[in-house]
Formats: sequence, C-alpha cells, structure tokens
Amino acid sequence: MPVPFSQAVSIQIRNAIREAGGNEVFFLGHTDDHCELISVEVLARGRRDAVPAVLQACRFGDVVLHNHPSGRLEPSSADLDIAGRLAELGVGFLIVDNEAESCYTVIEPFARQESTPLDPDEIRELLGPNGVIARNLPGYEERPQQTQMALAVADAFNRDRIALIEAGTGTGKSLAYLLPALLWALRNRERVVVSTNTINLQEQLIGKDLPFLQRATGLEFRAVLVKGRNNYICRRKLENARREPGLFDQEQAAELAQLIAWAEQSAEGSKEELPTPPRDDVWEDVCCEVDQCGRARCRHFQRCFLHRARRQAARADLLVVNHALLLSDLAVRRQTDNYSTAAVLPPFARVIIDEAHHLEDVATRYFAGQVNRFRISRLLNRLRHPRKPHKGLLPKLQSTLATALPDSADELYRGLADRIEELLLLRDTLQQQAPEELERAAADLLKLRGLDPPERNEMKLRVLPDEISHPCWQRLGERLNGLAGQVAQLADGIRKLLQRCDNLPTGDNEDVSSLLTDLSGMSLRLEALAADLLAFTSADEANCTWMELRRGRIGRGEGLIVRLQTAPLEVAQTLKDALYDPYRSLVMTSATLAVGDSFRYLRRRIGLDLVEPVRVTELRLASPFDYGNQACLLVPADLPEPTDNRFVEPAAELIERAILAADGRSFVLFTSYSLLRRIHGQLKPTLEARGYRCLRQGEISRHLLLRHFRQDTTSVLFATDSFWEGVDVPGRALEQVILTRLPFRVPTEPILEARAEEISRRGGDPFIDYTVPQAVLRFKQGFGRLIRHRDDRGVVLILDTRVLRRGYGRTFLRSLPEVPVASLPAGDIPGRIAHFFRLNSEIGPKS
Repeated sequence: MPVPFSQAVSIQIRNAIREAGGNEVFFLGHTDDHCELISVEVLARGRRDAVPAVLQACRFGDVVLHNHPSGRLEPSSADLDIAGRLAELGVGFLIVDNEAESCYTVIEPFARQESTPLDPDEIRELLGPNGVIARNLPGYEERPQQTQMALAVADAFNRDRIALIEAGTGTGKSLAYLLPALLWALRNRERVVVSTNTINLQEQLIGKDLPFLQRATGLEFRAVLVKGRNNYICRRKLENARREPGLFDQEQAAELAQLIAWAEQSAEGSKEELPTPPRDDVWEDVCCEVDQCGRARCRHFQRCFLHRARRQAARADLLVVNHALLLSDLAVRRQTDNYSTAAVLPPFARVIIDEAHHLEDVATRYFAGQVNRFRISRLLNRLRHPRKPHKGLLPKLQSTLATALPDSADELYRGLADRIEELLLLRDTLQQQAPEELERAAADLLKLRGLDPPERNEMKLRVLPDEISHPCWQRLGERLNGLAGQVAQLADGIRKLLQRCDNLPTGDNEDVSSLLTDLSGMSLRLEALAADLLAFTSADEANCTWMELRRGRIGRGEGLIVRLQTAPLEVAQTLKDALYDPYRSLVMTSATLAVGDSFRYLRRRIGLDLVEPVRVTELRLASPFDYGNQACLLVPADLPEPTDNRFVEPAAELIERAILAADGRSFVLFTSYSLLRRIHGQLKPTLEARGYRCLRQGEISRHLLLRHFRQDTTSVLFATDSFWEGVDVPGRALEQVILTRLPFRVPTEPILEARAEEISRRGGDPFIDYTVPQAVLRFKQGFGRLIRHRDDRGVVLILDTRVLRRGYGRTFLRSLPEVPVASLPAGDIPGRIAHFFRLNSEIGPKS
C-alpha cells in the first residue's frame, strides 16, 4: 500500500537505510495533530535486542517504523509482539520497504491525547506536614512558601503559562519545581527540561534532590544530566591522535597516553571523571565536536560515549542541562524550524529555568563573536602542523590517498593532490598574513583614536557610530574583509575537495573517512571565522563592536595580542522567538529576580514584555527565615565613599576590627581584584598573627578554598566575582559577610556602555534603568550568602555608605528581606557586632 507520509520523510528513511547498508533500521516517527507523520529519527540499526530501547524512547502519539530488507512487508510474529507492546503505549507501528515506497500499517497512529492536568490537592498533600516529603526528610520544617511555589509551577503547566517566581533563600525551590515537573512528565508522557547556570546546582539536583524524591514518593522516573559534547572524549579522534604522536610535544604526549588508558576503563568518557583536569589544548584535540562527528558512519558509534549519553537522554522523563546547552538546542531548532525531533537535546515541551537572573548574560555570551590570532592559528595548524609540514589533516589526506587509491586511479589522485597543494599554499599564506592584518587593524583603530598601544593594562576600544565613515576605519575594514575573503576561500576550497572525494574508490577505508569527517568540520569552522570577521567590520547597530588589546606572550616572544569582539545589544526578541513562543510552559525562578518589589527590569531585559501579558504570571515568595532575629545589617555612617581616595585605609581598619569582633568566620566580598589584593595583603600578617587563617580567591581552586573555609572556623575568605553567589556555607563557619562596595559593574565595559547609550537614545535613564537594577540583583546574591538555615545567625556589614546617602540606595535596601538596619560611626561597629553575637549566644551551636 502507499506510504502515509511525505516525500521529505521518505527521503530521510531511504538515506538512513542506505547508510546502514540496506539492513534493518528502526525509526521513531513524530506525528502532527492530524496523525500524519512529519519527521523521523533513527533509533536502532538491525538488532532485535534494541527493541527495549525503542520502547523506552516512545511517547503517546508517536510511530515506530522499520524496514524489511527482503521487500516482503507482512509482519512477522516478532513484529506483532512489538506492535502489541507499542499499542499499550499509544504508539503506532509501520513496516516499509528499503526505498520507503511501500508501507504496511500494523497499528494506526493514535490521535494525541489531551493533557492530564496536575491536581493541586495532590501537591499540597505531598508537600504538606503529613506528606511523604515530611516523613522522609530529616529535620523537616513546614514551608508554606514551598507549597505556594509548587502550586504556581503546576498552574503554569496546566494553563500553558510562563511563570516568573522569585523564591527567597530557604524556600526549597528545587523540590517545589521538581515535584510538579515529574508528575507532569509521568502523567502526560511529556519530557521536561530543567536548566541551571551552575554546575553546583546541577549536581545538587542529580545527586541529592531527584534521588530523594524517587525514594520518598516511590515515583518511577528517569532523570539525566545532559552535558555538552565537548565534555566527552571522542574515540575516533583519540585513535587518530595515538597514530600520530608526532603532532604532540613531550608533555602533551604524556597526557595523551593517560587519556588513552583512561578511556579504555571509563564508564562515561566525561571530562568530569578525570582525577586531574586535562590541559585545554590536549582535550580540544580529542573531545567530541558537532562538526567533526561521523555519527552512524563512525565505526565507534555503538561505543561512543556521547551517543550513549544521548540515547539515555532520549529515554529520560526529565533532563537537567545548563543554560548554554539549552540555548544551543534552541538555536538549532530555530534555525531548522524543528520542535518535534531531536536537536542538541531530545524533543521537549516544558522548560524550567533556575538561576534565571543569568539568562541575559548567558544569551549575550552565546550569541557573541570573537576573533584572535590564537583561534586562527589553531584552525590553520590543524590543517598543517606549523613545525612538521608533513603532519596535519591535509598532508595526512594526501599521503593516505596515495596508499588507499588503486593504481587505476592515478589520474584521480594527481588531481586531488594538486588541489591539496593549492589549499596548503593558501593555508600558509593565511598563517603569515592573519596576525599581521590583525595588528595593522589595531594600529588603524589606535591611530583613529590618537592612542599608543598598551604597555601593561588591557585596552578596550569600542567602535563608535561616527567612526565608521573615517578613512582609518575604512582601511581597517578593507584589511579585515580581505582576510575574511581568504578564510572563506580556504573553506570553500576544502568543501570542493570533499565533494570530489564523495565517491572515491577506496572502499571502506576508515583512515580516509576519518580525515574527511575532520576536514568537513574544519570547513565549517573556517566559514564561521569568516562570518565573525565580517560581523566585526560591519559594525551592525544591533551589536556592540569592540577591540581588546594587550601585550602578552606570543610563541617564545612577546607582542600585541588583538581580539575582535561583537555582542548583541539586546537578546529580548531572540529569546521570545526561540523560547517563549515555541514552548507551551516555562517557569523562570531564582532567589533574585525582582528589583525593589518589581520584576519590571528583568521582564524588559529578557523579552517577557514582548509576550502577551495574559500569558505571564508573577509570584514573589519571601524567605521563611526570621531575619529580624537571625541577622542584622550595619553601615558605617562616617566612612568615605568607595570612589574617594581616602576610602581604603579606614575600610581596611574596619574590616580588621569586624573580623576580630566576629572571631573570624567571615566572607569579605570585593568587586575588584586590585582592592582585594591590596586589603588582603595589608591585613593578612596581622590577622594570622592573631590566629586567623586568611584565604584569598586565586591562591587555590574555588573548591579547595571553600573546603578549607568550612573546616577551619577561624578562617576568613577574601573573594570577588563568583563568591557573591552560588556558595552555600550554613552553620558556624560563616557568621559575617562584609560587602566592601555596592556591586556596580565597570561602566566602561564596552557592552555595558553601548547598552547604556541605547537606553538613553530611547529616552530612558541608563543608570536607574540598567546599572542600578544589575547591581541590586548582585547585591541580593551577596547578602544571601549569610543565612542558609533556620538556625543560622550573622551580620552583614556594608562599607559603601552610598546605600544610605544616595537616593538609589533605598532600592538596594528595599530589595532585601525584613532585616534590622543600623547606621552608626565606624568606631562603634565592632562593639555592635560583638553585642549581636553575645545577645544571640543562647541559640547555642548551629547545625
């Protein structure tokens, strides 16, 4: 009988069967609302023992189809057994011939079922004081805010809404969103994705919260942590590296040997399993990459660490990912208009974004472009080794073809060899010219500004709109456009070489196939490099464009390192198109989303203002902690402002006295490394002489710093950047947080400067509308390091008097929980700190 699907689907099926050599292939098909098959993906090839995996990957309304290589389409007894099991899942079953021109329908596709809504009473019962969570969680404390949040998540799923939820510290937001997400996934056989910004939270979800829910509720579900491709080692590339040890120096070769031995024993092949992190340059040569993957054509496919992990993800009810991986998946789906089959991730319809306050920054980085000499050299060096001309992809292809092609193909070989030599000549020209062109472009921009090259500090030069018509910029553009043209020419030449290799008479020569796979990836990367060069010279008004210059090591010498940067001014419309419009439910949560008592800033920056208002709901949940009794916030009334040259000395003196008053156990958080190093260097000898251990960010790894801090109650940690958030130190180890200044980001950062100008152009106030809200969210995160448990107590000391003296300071304080605030002379503050701890001493030791 005729096939019940389109010509495009027939081609997909036919090509996959041909790739499998005409053998049996199982496909998972996805249907539309009319039960018509709209796309397929390969599930398994020619193995009946793959049937359990096929069953696990299906969702109600899907279709499984496979081919009978014989051309006889009547179902066998094994087919009928599979069909019966699929029918129980609401999955259709078809049999096709190898050309996908004839079809036997064993089980008709099922109409997609209506969603089964979540029952609010069930969620209240599960999370309530007499529920399974309470009975199984040691030290359980009833948290009404947690139940409120879970009900809001359930409502967003039931009503296809976007929920914006700020959940104060101690709410238990992870369980509040995981429970309804799992219930939804199981009741509706619809996969849910949970995205986080930090590895710490991912590990908490996978290693702690989800196993607890499985034990406590008895729910049978599959949850998988999905990592990016680059986290996995590639067996094919590892094998190639082993064959060509000459491409690596002695130190690299020793590390490569360790990786080879490890890969043979590894269960997951993931970088996180390694006892010592590998060097970046070595790992990049052997890790999985999307543009250098042969997929089913690779002889290592069945044992591939990445594809084994992806098969596990395809069977999961809940996927835990990071924001960057989610954006990568969304970008592929948007580009291909594919929301029903696998892209980077398996298909899904509901999304939960935790740590959502990072979404704009992550999206900005994801859609940014960067070009420097190291990126260019790395690509060109893969084509030919800079010091060993006979090594590299192009020379290796030439020598491999010489032995793989039969004597009768001598003319074909000469033609391919000539083409390779042309590409090598172009590659060598680029190797010499690219660094020179980047340096000349930098000289043009410096001349335009009347500046000298930097001697020590990094210099960042944003391209301004009125500079685009200047002759210096025109020369710069001509140089870089010419460079982009050469790069594109090399990419095009490689692509044409690959086309000529499509039907080589080399049989199944794995060496040739592997080299062609890698060269295909190189072609795509060169195209992307050319596009980034052109993006810089175009200076599109929708982007911020800038150049970064610094002196540094280049090979064995020193020179000017030039980096060309572009980044989008706004990501709002992109997020709307890629995330809010295609997905039915979205929950965005964090402990810090609101500024003051409003979500207005976040909604505007991430594009929720572009969504129909009726679709977006908001909920702010206060922390269940008693900040009125557990904490106090102190501000010195007489300290100079941090912008005053007189600030450092009295600030250092107050920090020292505050640490002594709290008996150590303090975080001192900075916004700049220079001030951190200065004050740490000044106070360390005195404090350590009195028995306090002074830890400084940058001395050892973040993980070890926190371990030392937790274990030694006399310790003090001086830190910046990442320690303002994502750090959880409950108990007596941390009883004081000192914020040296309000965390305003450096206003001269090019992307911040450009965004501020864009806000002014539209009639807004960039400081109040952008700079202050950014700092408030960071400030809330820093404050949140202190109280992590109902038994915690402590002091937050803010040395920046602008929080009281300036009008915008009220926004910072209004954004905090209800905590007592006291402003008093700096000399009185240590006494107040000591008094606070004496007054609270009856609480006793904290857990």
